[in-house]
Amino acid sequence: MEPRDDPTSINHELRLLGDTEDGDMGRDDLFGSTAGIADSNDLNPSPNVTVGEGEARDEQTPNVPDSARSGSKKRARSSTSSVWLDFEALYKMQDGSNVRYAAKCHLCKAQLSANSAGGTGHLIRHLKACKLKHARTLSAMSQSMLQFNPDGSIRGWEYCPLVARMQLVRLIARDDLPISFGESVAFVEYLKLAHNPKFTPVSRFTTARDIAKYFTERRGKVIESLTCVSSVALTSDIWSGNAKEDYLSVVAHYVNNCWQLEKRIIALTLIDCSHTGENIAERVHAVVSAYGLSEKVFSITLDNASSNTSAIVKLSPTLSAYVGPMFVHQCCACHIINLIVKAGLKRLKPWLDAFRTAIAFLNSSNQRIASFKSYCMSMGVRPRKFGLDMDVRWNSTYLMLKHLIPYKSTFSVFIQTQYHPTERETLLSDAHWYIAEKVLTFLELFYDSTVALSAVYQPTSTKILHHILDFAGHLRKYENDDLLREIVVPMKSKYLKYWKNIPMLYAFAFIMDPRAKMRGFTKALSLLSQLVGTDYSSYLSEVRSNLTNLFNKYYSKFGSVIVQMPDQEPSTGKKETDWGKLYGPSITESTSTSGFGSGISTSSSSPFFMTTSASALLQAATSGTGIGSELSTYLDSDTVNQYSDSFQILNWWNEHKQTYPVLSILAKDIITVPVSTISSESAFSLTGRIIEDRRRRLKPEMVEMLACIKDWEAADARMQHTVDDKVLQEFYANFGLDDESYV
Repeated sequence: MEPRDDPTSINHELRLLGDTEDGDMGRDDLFGSTAGIADSNDLNPSPNVTVGEGEARDEQTPNVPDSARSGSKKRARSSTSSVWLDFEALYKMQDGSNVRYAAKCHLCKAQLSANSAGGTGHLIRHLKACKLKHARTLSAMSQSMLQFNPDGSIRGWEYCPLVARMQLVRLIARDDLPISFGESVAFVEYLKLAHNPKFTPVSRFTTARDIAKYFTERRGKVIESLTCVSSVALTSDIWSGNAKEDYLSVVAHYVNNCWQLEKRIIALTLIDCSHTGENIAERVHAVVSAYGLSEKVFSITLDNASSNTSAIVKLSPTLSAYVGPMFVHQCCACHIINLIVKAGLKRLKPWLDAFRTAIAFLNSSNQRIASFKSYCMSMGVRPRKFGLDMDVRWNSTYLMLKHLIPYKSTFSVFIQTQYHPTERETLLSDAHWYIAEKVLTFLELFYDSTVALSAVYQPTSTKILHHILDFAGHLRKYENDDLLREIVVPMKSKYLKYWKNIPMLYAFAFIMDPRAKMRGFTKALSLLSQLVGTDYSSYLSEVRSNLTNLFNKYYSKFGSVIVQMPDQEPSTGKKETDWGKLYGPSITESTSTSGFGSGISTSSSSPFFMTTSASALLQAATSGTGIGSELSTYLDSDTVNQYSDSFQILNWWNEHKQTYPVLSILAKDIITVPVSTISSESAFSLTGRIIEDRRRRLKPEMVEMLACIKDWEAADARMQHTVDDKVLQEFYANFGLDDESYV
């Protein structure tokens, strides 16, 4: 015969309450308020009644006074239900005896009928509902965390593991952290102890899936945002990483609905084959098609590699659906600057090698660095180390000299006392420092131009012709210098190779600047003609013809956006004296405000300048037609007399898009084009930190997802600055040896 179930056992209690919603109740929850039982026993003392875990209850009716037991005619039957642990039995005198008539709940203090002849089923049901209600009340009364809404109001905060995992993905991508960071013991302990005790560790496998999910969501949003864009300008480049894998980047530049420049990395794909034009074209076309941009590409900016030229030949037929192939291929201006400068620095290699040798000598010994630190401190100079330049990056040579020259005296003396060459007495002579200072001054213009043309949120196509003029004047200024003549000659030869024939995009972008228009462009060609000895009369006619043809294409494509507006009369023009800032007889005054260069002398009465005017340039194309009225009105109107860098060209066109509905679209597309591939190279800087020595096993798909997420997160905060130059500058600047730099 099976043993009888002990009514006071824990298992019996669990079976009674097993169908409640709180399946994980602890023993305290099951047995209710212990304090309530103690209070009941105090009111009705019964020394023979004991309740203990695993013990049988005394065979007396619960909570019966001694007087009741002594006056009863027969012994009361023991209570077998454990429900009496949570209820107080209430008695009353009837026919000379105490009779149980009700039960009082310890939790809610409610009284239920409980005569001796009745059962306890209703008490059990009440207990289940009461415990559940009590648990919810305790949860509501517990302290909750609050957080602020964007509008300043307050709402309750609850920990959500899914939100925590998505935020972990953002953290990993933005700070280049390991995929397994979410299961790091130190990180988990930090979060649990300092921020959120409920945080659950996340394995690297879960994190990898979360990265893919988050990338897919963000990619969908990028594609959706690009559907509202009429055109995009692309940049692309190839990078060879330390993991012996080559990646091709594709970056999209466009103007958003608020007429602000935007940039998005849309691909960082592995190119595990030869870098032929066909392979490059195949991958670029696949990316463009995946993002739905096949009919929106206005231009693609690439470097001057021959394979890129071959790739454009294959891409042009498929990417010319927007307005034709005129601007599909653009060469990287910063790459051309790099070729120009490197052509001259080759002549200075013996002199620069002396500085490289001295810096390498100092950095090769920790004791030597400590000695140099002590020497600098004794001389009252902040101690620091110096970084070596890189052969493939001339701007690193500029930064090396820039941070070394201020330490000319201390560095020379220390090196002279420590270094003992075998072939010559002094490693760094006064002649070395003189050449270094001259070279630093000479290279400053090229370095500043490279930084300016690498901007992300400012148009660069409207600036490039200014820099070309500056380069021409700069080379002419130094071509007769006794020291720099040897490096200027090859640089000027390289300059004429690439920029003697001005790209048509540069001309159009310059004209779309309302501060220049056709009159300013004519003046710029006049200055350039004197500097390089080239006649640009035929080029001016070519620009006029191509600009008219391009505008006609835009009119055919976007003419429907024109609303009925009254005919606008061209402006009468400013006073003659107001043009002095740009076209006055003193070129020094005009160039100081318009940025055409320095040290150039010309006159507004030159034959080249006097033979052209805005109305004459477009007379044949626009006379008697409504198509060219927008263009001719713009070119014949006054130029904007604002020459500071704070002037926003895109804002100006946005404000005048009602006046020039079609021309504003053309201007927006031209201004959007970046003249360099720095944006693609910055993607490689991000990738270089993603694929570091400890993360070389990352799959190419994961590398692309992390790079894109990091770029898109930076885009949301508009922090996609020229990462490459910033990192390079910090590399050479942050070499302090004082205590503050080490903190």
